[in-house]
Amino acid sequence: MIIGAGVEQVPAYEAAKRRGLTIVGTDMDPDAPGFALADYKLLVSTRDPSATEKEAVEFHRNHPIHGVMTVANDVPYTVARVAHALGLPSISLDAAKCVTDKLLMKEQFAAHGVACPWFASVDNPKHLRDLIENHSADNFVLKPVDGRGARGVLLINSDVDLEWAFAESMRWGECKRLILEEFIPGMQLSTETFIVDGVCYTPAIAERNYSRLEQFRPNIIEDGGTIPAPIDAAMRKAVDEVILQGASAIDITSGIIKGDIVIDNTGRPLIIELAARLSGGWFATHQIPAASGVNLVDAVISYSLGEAVSSSQLLPKFQRATAIRYWFPSAGMIKRIEGEEKLKQMPGLLSYGFFRKQGDRQPKICMHPDRFGYVIVTGDNRDEVSALADQALGCIQVEVAL
Repeated sequence: MIIGAGVEQVPAYEAAKRRGLTIVGTDMDPDAPGFALADYKLLVSTRDPSATEKEAVEFHRNHPIHGVMTVANDVPYTVARVAHALGLPSISLDAAKCVTDKLLMKEQFAAHGVACPWFASVDNPKHLRDLIENHSADNFVLKPVDGRGARGVLLINSDVDLEWAFAESMRWGECKRLILEEFIPGMQLSTETFIVDGVCYTPAIAERNYSRLEQFRPNIIEDGGTIPAPIDAAMRKAVDEVILQGASAIDITSGIIKGDIVIDNTGRPLIIELAARLSGGWFATHQIPAASGVNLVDAVISYSLGEAVSSSQLLPKFQRATAIRYWFPSAGMIKRIEGEEKLKQMPGLLSYGFFRKQGDRQPKICMHPDRFGYVIVTGDNRDEVSALADQALGCIQVEVAL
């Protein structure tokens, strides 16, 4: 069973098909693209654990399910509920709750001495101001504890209208609770790690691209990332160590763990967040295989089926570079999209996609779903792929009616 049948889950369906597996897909959208590859489909929201569990148990009575997983879908609790109901491999329900609640996660980090930025829960706008004025930091990040896709994630300080910031962040969270964190300036990394027998296997690490931080402030918008990150072997080891510590603190001892890491001014890696799933943004499905030859999607399928995952599956087979970048047109009605044929002829082009078409409205950029589209390129080194990514971005012109 694959939870979610959206465009970013399609690679999991394709991987399962290559293995000759029978696929049960779940999604609330009957036209979700993954369903075209599914043998069975269950129309249920991926964000409704109870309903998904009920549908899965009913289906399982007549068609036994042997594994459940997802990719690029922040629904670990839904996956865990189904797995535990059917007696399938999974993280614990407590761990799944932990990774869906950023405050609970950080509290576990603090209790176990795991390095992470200072944080606090936020009760109201006055409390927010008090926290900012009483903590010695230049900038802070405010976000919903159950947020995703940069929805309601704000870079703030005491100069910002904090009444507005509180209300804006609050409206994007379902549970209506906020967390404030110290913003740590420094290199940010995106990791994808598979834990086997207490050992972290991290085949590739990306440097997250926040070059547009001031452009979109107070919203925090990532503009892709580049593999390899410019770090040495000692830092890679330190990153793996903090990921293992963080995973242990939230009771995850095996399987996939996705990390958002920042390196502070002392050279220490800190955990911003961990996620118990394969990452989105084509990082796990496209960039890591192109950069290392490691197929983490296949590893997670094996894990979910109770099959052994060996170190040989997780060790890089080669080292290449990849970069992903996004387009950010002005807000307005999209009149014309030009240059796609030129883009297709680009050297090193791995993948690209547009999230909107002519006649759609391009929103103001306030969160990751507002980005217009993406392009991924491959090459021999960071300099090459950075240049190729810029060249690819320049191929496309999006004309909007303001």
